[in-house]
Amino acid sequence: MTELSITGQQVMPPPACTPPEPFRITTNAPHQMNDASLTPGRRKLQKWLGRVLRIVITDGRVLVGFFNCTDRDANIVLSMCAEYLVEGQEPRLLGNVMVPGQHIVSLSIDEPDPQSSLLVQ
Repeated sequence: MTELSITGQQVMPPPACTPPEPFRITTNAPHQMNDASLTPGRRKLQKWLGRVLRIVITDGRVLVGFFNCTDRDANIVLSMCAEYLVEGQEPRLLGNVMVPGQHIVSLSIDEPDPQSSLLVQ
């Protein structure tokens, strides 16, 4: 399909936009994803990939973001991370963050409370 412009030249319309793919976690080692020899701890960490983690660090700050990776020193990388200094205040958006394992006090999966949903009456 072509259209005519003011100058009389034929102009092609822009291509149709395709919707973006959903967020997916990928690995460089797909053979390890279903490896029966993985320890229970590694299996649990793999299940947490892409989930929202809530991390409390030694100075009292709370970091909430998507769990991307960890290493043998227990360092954790979060993406789309927000920092909460005081409960109830607006968060500071940080983006990608590496949290040193030595500063982690607690770690939990941050799941929404079903009681706080607007759909529940």
